[in-house]
Amino acid sequence: MKKQWFVKIIFLLFLLGCSPNVESFKIQVKNPLNNNVLNNLVKIKLNKLKGINPQKLGVFFDGKELPSQLIDSDSDGKLDMLTFLVDLKAGEIKTIKIKEQKIKRHFVKRAHAEVSEKRGYKLIDGVYTGGYFKSVKTTTTPPGHIDHNYYYKCEGPCWESDRVGYRLYLDWRNSVDVFGKKVADSVLPNVGHTKDSKGHDSYHTMSDWGMDIYKVGNSLGIGTFGAWINGKVEKVSKTDSTICIITNDGPIVASINIKYFGWNFGKGKSDLNSNIQIIAGSRLTHYSFYIQTDYNQFCTGIANHPNTTFLLSNDKSDNHWNYIALWGKQSLAGANDELGTAIFYNNKQKIKLTEDELSKIIILKPVNGKIDYYFAACWQQEPNGIKNIKEFKKYLEDILDELNNPVNISQL
Repeated sequence: MKKQWFVKIIFLLFLLGCSPNVESFKIQVKNPLNNNVLNNLVKIKLNKLKGINPQKLGVFFDGKELPSQLIDSDSDGKLDMLTFLVDLKAGEIKTIKIKEQKIKRHFVKRAHAEVSEKRGYKLIDGVYTGGYFKSVKTTTTPPGHIDHNYYYKCEGPCWESDRVGYRLYLDWRNSVDVFGKKVADSVLPNVGHTKDSKGHDSYHTMSDWGMDIYKVGNSLGIGTFGAWINGKVEKVSKTDSTICIITNDGPIVASINIKYFGWNFGKGKSDLNSNIQIIAGSRLTHYSFYIQTDYNQFCTGIANHPNTTFLLSNDKSDNHWNYIALWGKQSLAGANDELGTAIFYNNKQKIKLTEDELSKIIILKPVNGKIDYYFAACWQQEPNGIKNIKEFKKYLEDILDELNNPVNISQL
């Protein structure tokens, strides 16, 4: 009888030892390029990490913990993905261990997203007067919302990495603007509709942290989305309602989900679901859109400022990434201040390149109801910034290599 119980216990221990529900998980990451890749974001679905408590996850290489974050990847309000950053030398292979740890480490916040509403105001002639701004996770644009009515602290949501910041006008313009940063710290919580000594919004004046460095006007700004109709850009201006949600707020991934209900773009009405993401150490914003419509000509682009040089990659391969870019004196930070702006798009979605009097334009088609692209702003005055067009060209080509040759990830 004792022997039978002993055999049963040994068999049970064997089953537990062979169970996939283990307390550690190993993967291998490989850089296929002959260039170093820094701050590469690795994503692993939590449902693959069975047996590991998500709230106690740690990511390690050679015993050293790497910056990591649990994120909501599909904007449903639930954490479903583990992300972490890894640096890889040219051709390097690293084995990464994911395991539970007793103490959850808090990492330096290098990515941030927010939207702040006016509270305690008086509505006077359509302007939200007085009161204060409060950061919120979700906002619905109020009825009759227009530009410059001071309802939002930065005129809409804003996001940043330790390299650069951006904001989106959550009104009829629906355009994207650039905050140039002179520091690596998170600055956007303290940026917004405050006045300088001349009565202007303070972010239009150079501060220790930087300033709004980009003139958007009626152009496509940087990466603004729209429809291409009868040879003209139709922005996301006319909607039944708009909801903006901060889905992730650092430390290494910041993202925003914006739902536009009933977008009337001249070829009918359709809901539009968009996602914005930035990661630590990167200037890139990943912008993706989901739309169900028979119409298939949409667009994005960059403001076509004078005194700039136009740059264009020339890879015609299917499913490869390319770019359009401008370098030159297109910054508001001084007559001789230079700035680079770029859009990275995939050939499988490209219809053609064109321009109007305001913007360089890429016309794109949805693939399986989705359009996505990246944009980046590179400012001379950012810490260790890009100083000239030669350095800007190298940056563009390096990003192109990384997009077309992503890091290989395999489970061990």
